[in-house]
Amino acid sequence: MWSFGKSGVFVFSPDGSKQHSHVPAEAVCEEPAGSDGGWSSSVCRFYDIVSDGKKYVWAAAERGQSMVDVFDIDTGAVVGSFEACLSPNNLEYHPLRDEVWVRCGEIDVNSTNPTHLDVFSASNPSGEIQTNILMQERALQEGLSSSGASVINDDLGDVGYLTDSSQPYLFKMDLSTKTIIDKIEMVPASHGLYEAVYSEVNNHIFVHAQMCCTCGSEDSDLESCGRSGTGYSVSPTTGSSA
Repeated sequence: MWSFGKSGVFVFSPDGSKQHSHVPAEAVCEEPAGSDGGWSSSVCRFYDIVSDGKKYVWAAAERGQSMVDVFDIDTGAVVGSFEACLSPNNLEYHPLRDEVWVRCGEIDVNSTNPTHLDVFSASNPSGEIQTNILMQERALQEGLSSSGASVINDDLGDVGYLTDSSQPYLFKMDLSTKTIIDKIEMVPASHGLYEAVYSEVNNHIFVHAQMCCTCGSEDSDLESCGRSGTGYSVSPTTGSSA
């Protein structure tokens, strides 16, 4: 059993009664200076974890650089930290292709190959696999962020799917060419799509849609849209409460 948190990475026996290893936070996360000049462990925040079940455990952590940490599945030791696209937050392992797919929230506008998606060889983390996927057409020019998820599963064959929180499309991608080949509009009235999961029971993809309330425009219920605590109600335009 693995535990990731602000104190680092712990590996326990399956019942949690015995600790097998511990990697301290300063060995896997960024080391910013605290107010007293010391190291602050609060920056060690993990977004997603995935394992190939054979050799490695992969972790996307908040840090000063865009890196994915890789650990030995047997000993818990740090294998290395490998550079990825900016703000990695969703990891998927494809067993037949033996690849780890990384969905990122930002792009490096100074990169020669800016992308919102990165791919690693699960057997060779240091090997480079090129991708060229931008979730928004204006992302490169304006450096736009892109919150979303990925759906990678060997049941789906040679395709996978991506979501973007500011676009109401399910993006279909070719796993071999690492490019987007189609986009499917899910809910015309929704603002965008975020979390997504594939069910092997009925072969469906379930997607969490983000819906715009009627505020912030001339014909809306409210002139402005507060983030929270405004005390005002708005009228949804889709769903059971429309």
